[in-house]
Amino acid sequence: MSEKSAAAEAIRGAALRLRADCARASAAQWNARPAPDAWSVAHVAEHVAISNRGILAALSKRVALTPLAGRATDVLDLEIPYLFYRGEEPPQVATPTGGWTQPAALDALDASSQTLLDWAHECALDLRAVGAPHPAFGVLDGIQWLLFAAAHMERHRAQVIGLLTPPRVQP
Repeated sequence: MSEKSAAAEAIRGAALRLRADCARASAAQWNARPAPDAWSVAHVAEHVAISNRGILAALSKRVALTPLAGRATDVLDLEIPYLFYRGEEPPQVATPTGGWTQPAALDALDASSQTLLDWAHECALDLRAVGAPHPAFGVLDGIQWLLFAAAHMERHRAQVIGLLTPPRVQP
């Protein structure tokens, strides 16, 4: 399997898992926030759909047009799933409103994930030879941007699972 195919499969799997967990939220869980400034499942789903669109824009407008010309990327592929746990504040982009209905958010998640997969399938570039900076994590090549999209969905899937898991009561 090519690196691009493997990255696309990572996106496909992450999107399916995130969607399934968002879909199992009850009406009460969908908008429930554990704290006034915390996100609900609705916020998370909206954020990921918006982020996927932003990643697609970065891939098609910046990454695809910027040869790396031998420049090394700022992270290793195997570091990508852990970027979210380095303690850095994420960039303030794709800020959700929390106002999307569950069906609308699920449709947006599906559509945004599919457009990433379509782009990867149709792209004829050597994605290791092109890249662009991420606002928080430095220069990523095209494959790394795809891996980042999958890791971003998995990171927020963990958040959704936490929101849907009832707190344990200590005996």
